[in-house]
Amino acid sequence: MTIEMRPLSRDDATTIHRIVRAAEVAEGWTFQTPLAELEEVLDAPHVDPCADGRLALLDGEPVGYALVDHTPAGERLERAFLQGSVRPDRRRRGVGTALFSWQLDRARQVLAAYTHDAPRYARTQARDVQSDALALYERHGLRAVRYTDELIRPLGAPLEVPEVEGVEVVPWDPARSEEVRAVRNAAFADHWGTTVMGEVPWRHWLAESSKRLDLSWIAVVDGAVVGYTLNDHFEGDEAVSGRRDGWLSHIGVLREVRGRGVASTLIAASIASFRDAGFTHAMLGVDTENPSGAYGLYRRLGFEPYERWVTHEIEVQPSTG
Repeated sequence: MTIEMRPLSRDDATTIHRIVRAAEVAEGWTFQTPLAELEEVLDAPHVDPCADGRLALLDGEPVGYALVDHTPAGERLERAFLQGSVRPDRRRRGVGTALFSWQLDRARQVLAAYTHDAPRYARTQARDVQSDALALYERHGLRAVRYTDELIRPLGAPLEVPEVEGVEVVPWDPARSEEVRAVRNAAFADHWGTTVMGEVPWRHWLAESSKRLDLSWIAVVDGAVVGYTLNDHFEGDEAVSGRRDGWLSHIGVLREVRGRGVASTLIAASIASFRDAGFTHAMLGVDTENPSGAYGLYRRLGFEPYERWVTHEIEVQPSTG
């Protein structure tokens, strides 16, 4: 058996999708990645599929892929996420090792080239039950550094929270997009592993096919944005999970107004929107060591643990050349 690797192209989206779906089915995932999501990744303004991706072929047949996803930050830290998959019926033939070795080399090349002094990391994410993937990362020197829990809440009953004096929660307004981006960058400045999001990747993110801006909310105090929730719905997941989930994909509140009930009010507004849209459950993801106390808040609001993801990383040293 001969393993070959060639550069990815935008035209490989359908091939990659078949590989990803085969893995998700075999591993019993409760969601399914749509083709549009992979196309959006390959079309991202910071991704060059030819330079940053590889398709693995075993005896000429596509069996796996790898992509290095890096959005330049310019401050705080630089990070590159390594994503990929191998067809379940072609595993344990060295394909995953070959792809991941290439990924790590490419991530080092990209990250080492920066001239600023910010730390830089190559990172992966996998479910805590994906033992083969976790072992692969650790064989290559990455270590587990953080855990993200996905939480779920049935929507049979509404979420009632006290009104917050002086805080107005209003529907998403595209005219305030840049204000929300500024709040996002400020709100997550004290969160582990986050970077500043620039205007171009922000616009690309808001345009994703899963985004439900019509179900998203903004918190305003004295005319200024102080918090937000950006929500999603992944329609294809219904066939796998048997649910209609509304995702509170991103919740941010400025540090100076935390503890006043702003996040609870935003979540309650989102849940009301989800119920009106006919969704059956609300879901969100949270860093188990979130410094804002978000994990405890979500549990108090009725969210229960569902799945856990593990982040592995390795630090990349600046180039000395």
